[in-house]
Amino acid sequence: MVKSKMKLALSLALGLVLSGCGGSSFDDENVSAASSEKILTVTGKAIDGYIVGGTVFLDINGNGNAEPNEPQKETEVGGDYTLNISEEDAECLAYSAIIVDVPVGAWDEGSEDENVAAHEVTDPYQIVLQPTFKAITEEDFTNGLVRNISPLTTVVWEAIERSYPPFAENKGNNPNDSETNAKHCHYLKKHDEAVQELKQEIEDAVVGLVQFYNLSADQMYADFIADKDSDAFHVAQDIMKGLKAAYKRKTDLREQYSDYQNAEIRVFVHRTPELDEYFQVDNGWYRDEIVFLGTEDLVEFSKLQDTDKLDEVDFISSKFHELGQEWNEQDKSGWLSVRKDAYREMNGTYRCAKNERVSFDVDGIHYELGNSSDSATLANSFEECNFDDFSSPYEKNYHLRYTEGEASYSAAFYFRAEQARFTELADWKEFTDNPEFNAQDMIDTLILTPYKWEDEVTIDTAYWRKRKEEPGVQIDIDNDDNWQRATKQDDGTTLYECSSDGENWTECTD
Repeated sequence: MVKSKMKLALSLALGLVLSGCGGSSFDDENVSAASSEKILTVTGKAIDGYIVGGTVFLDINGNGNAEPNEPQKETEVGGDYTLNISEEDAECLAYSAIIVDVPVGAWDEGSEDENVAAHEVTDPYQIVLQPTFKAITEEDFTNGLVRNISPLTTVVWEAIERSYPPFAENKGNNPNDSETNAKHCHYLKKHDEAVQELKQEIEDAVVGLVQFYNLSADQMYADFIADKDSDAFHVAQDIMKGLKAAYKRKTDLREQYSDYQNAEIRVFVHRTPELDEYFQVDNGWYRDEIVFLGTEDLVEFSKLQDTDKLDEVDFISSKFHELGQEWNEQDKSGWLSVRKDAYREMNGTYRCAKNERVSFDVDGIHYELGNSSDSATLANSFEECNFDDFSSPYEKNYHLRYTEGEASYSAAFYFRAEQARFTELADWKEFTDNPEFNAQDMIDTLILTPYKWEDEVTIDTAYWRKRKEEPGVQIDIDNDDNWQRATKQDDGTTLYECSSDGENWTECTD
């Protein structure tokens, strides 16, 4: 239960960024009155208190920065803004976030009703409104659209950002390219299944946040200052502390990784009562830090000091580092990935684990062999974790994937010392230092496993699982005859059904 609560709580700290179309920027000065092109007018308010002097922009390329060719305008007194968007760019409004860059020197008008004084902004930050994924209509061009942007809309955005992989098609390519960036408007326009999943993520996120903050969905998107909504105002101010701390940390990390042109960095600072309960602290602040560097991923979750020290870490709760590289025979797409994990226990010790994987692709089949350490290995501190020794793996695993027609299949088999197959390919370990293995030896061994979906698994394993994926349907089976079928419904929800034989299905109860 704690584990599931932590997963939910962490998800509440996370969000998305979208991307998109070409075209030129429009504002009041550069829209010709004589132009026959249709213009979509989007108005609204930038709210913390009302923000004056921020830059509101449509994030067409999904990189979180206001580019010259993206519609943008400065916010005015009362936090008001107006974006005049060309017909071409308006096509991407449904898929792209609206972001407000709030720089040092901007003005926060505060709130007279809440006795919060107006003040100059001393630390930069951003607030965001997630895309609606609703097509723009002729009525929208006629009447315009209203979009308020605040800390409350930003936390909706953050709650679904993990749904976006860093690079859609080819990890390591330019993340601003429309074919490789899953946040790009052009990519989303061509991948309706991804859009439907994200729409459902947004709905789920709003439901979760409504429960979490005890605010209605309407309150999340309203002008809570004009409404004199004290509850929403105070929630927003608390959220804003985390947003500002996250933006500052993200800025520092961007500087740290400035040599990586394709780096994607996500930082989330949040309160989470479930984590307070797990770590036995009161009113804690937590930071989730995710860095994608193309072939290298770094993830760190931390407990922060307190409200006045959101840039200082109390302790690291978990940390992951994965590094991938080309390896062995490149005509078989040889690849090596090494991952190091550490998890903090409630008593302050750390579980340290490591995994190395090598893979090849031959004749439409993906072959992967992995070695894992014992995740029960403990260290007195994170720094004492030993991630270097792969000489005595605790577990060996084989993974195979293939496609037939519209269906994709995968199988995974795990072996430990008590299984005879654990000694197969005994020399296949410590791959970083040994790149000269014969790829065919591994392929010849893995192909003999019952990896096909219809194959009965009679080999001795510690455990195994298989998966079949077809458009809208995913079926999983494991060594205990646990079957689960996930079916996408017309309304975007997912129906989960369970079975013990793969033929008779009932809705899952857990």
